[in-house]
Amino acid sequence: MTRCIVLALVSVFLAGCAPAQSEANTDEGNVVACDVLEYAKSNDPRISEVTAAAVRWLKSLDASVTARVRYCLGDAEMHSWTNVPGNRSGGIELREMTREQQQLAWSLIAAFMSESGLAKAKLIANEITQVARATPLGSHTVAMFGDPEQDGAWGFQVDGHHLALNFLVQEADVLLAPAFIGTQPLSVNGDAPLKDESRLGRDLITAFNEDERMQAKQDSLIGRDVLVGSGRGQLDRGRTYDVSQFEGVGAQIGTLSEPSTILVNEIIDEYINNLSEPFAGRVRATVDDSLNDGFVVYDNRNEDIYYRIFIPNRMLIEYNDVRSDHIHTILRLLAEEPYSDYGAYAQNGKAPRTIAEHYRTATHHQVAVTH
Repeated sequence: MTRCIVLALVSVFLAGCAPAQSEANTDEGNVVACDVLEYAKSNDPRISEVTAAAVRWLKSLDASVTARVRYCLGDAEMHSWTNVPGNRSGGIELREMTREQQQLAWSLIAAFMSESGLAKAKLIANEITQVARATPLGSHTVAMFGDPEQDGAWGFQVDGHHLALNFLVQEADVLLAPAFIGTQPLSVNGDAPLKDESRLGRDLITAFNEDERMQAKQDSLIGRDVLVGSGRGQLDRGRTYDVSQFEGVGAQIGTLSEPSTILVNEIIDEYINNLSEPFAGRVRATVDDSLNDGFVVYDNRNEDIYYRIFIPNRMLIEYNDVRSDHIHTILRLLAEEPYSDYGAYAQNGKAPRTIAEHYRTATHHQVAVTH
């Protein structure tokens, strides 16, 4: 599909362009039409790789499984991911698939992620899950939103205990947000999925000079989980969390010393670079132009730490030592579409469901009238 071309006033455009239609399945397995925002399919080779991996996995599933795994983009299920074991109502668990289907699902995840990001995901979903015994091996859930074979915008999720990854393709852009990654225990056989997130946070606290430490230190944050997570149920409550309360709290990044600034940048890279290139670099570029306006906060108690990097209207990172052997982290994107959680499909929880609504509300489609 291609975008309709805006040649004149928005009202004229709306009269001549119908909503795009995609397909997904109802709970009963019946194919239904979805109203979707009409994004052009990208001919970017990397997008083609990701799309091909998605199509191979979908085509490996039988009809009964497909009926449970496919949803429209913007469906409420898209915002129902969770890191709490056993609380996802939709999608299918990895252990419900054949070995070949599981391998194809992981190949799709690999197409989205960097080598280091994939290593974290596999370690948490396999070895960490097996040792922790909080949930059965293979109980992480996957779900597809939209039609990767036909549409320029579609999403894929994998979520479950200590791993919740929300991928979104919008034309030539790929996002990984929200991205919740946690671990308990911290390591298995010497492999620790969040060792760099942990080390860099402690290095930053050590690097702060006295003034920075006084500005950045906040109390009573350790052990309370990440503040803008999914909550204890299945709904992504972070979508409606008022992050504006973080603005002005902590040490402003633009005033930090050089050693502290370097470590803040290394932390941001660590989180963003779970996504593969060139997509991670594009996300990072949207952060860089506002980095100095951001704020960093930390708390520490004995060996446990909490830190937060908040860049208004761009990005939020949180790390929390829930306990000495238990870490939760999250990355959220806060910019305008497409560089936001769920892209165009969840701005303020009110995603446009049709092309007409998109062109009516999106600022980049407003046509100035000249005389």
